[in-house]
Amino acid sequence: MGANGWSAVAGVGSTVLALAAVAIALAAYRSERRRARFESARALHDGLTTGEVAAARAITGYLHYGEFHGDSHDVTAGLNAYFTLLWCFERIEAGRTALLRDSFRGGAKGDGAVQYLDSLIAWHVAEYACGLATARRKLAEAAGRNVSDPRSTVSFGHLLHALQDGGLVDRSYQVAVCPGATCPCDCHQVSTT
Repeated sequence: MGANGWSAVAGVGSTVLALAAVAIALAAYRSERRRARFESARALHDGLTTGEVAAARAITGYLHYGEFHGDSHDVTAGLNAYFTLLWCFERIEAGRTALLRDSFRGGAKGDGAVQYLDSLIAWHVAEYACGLATARRKLAEAAGRNVSDPRSTVSFGHLLHALQDGGLVDRSYQVAVCPGATCPCDCHQVSTT
């Protein structure tokens, strides 16, 4: 084989190596991107279950399941907890929307990271569909005025509807309204024991 032949073999070999390097880099990129997306989903859920949001959940849970005859300090703490929780759901909805827009598959269900996030937050959203509505009502009664939150509940509504459309949350739940006896929340279930 002459110099031209060896040159051609070297050129083909270089091309094959370059293509292999591109394939390896692409695989590494996709793997890292997938890991980062799942980490984003995990972090969004973590924000719902730790820190100041966990404290807000405790207060909101008390408003949901307990009696509330609060003084002005209790009403203020309750309102702070109520809005802290709504704003957390706003961050989750924004993060979910970003994950959907950047999804490998796209569509309403997104890829594995969006489905993972949805599975983590579904019961929380169902619980607070009733819980936030009940807390809002009790806070308004104790304060003697309406709780002004129409913009704060929009993101929660988006999450609720997305999870309902995905079959993860019962369609009986409504945004900012507890339907009472037809609500599937545990607070409405009659004990048989």
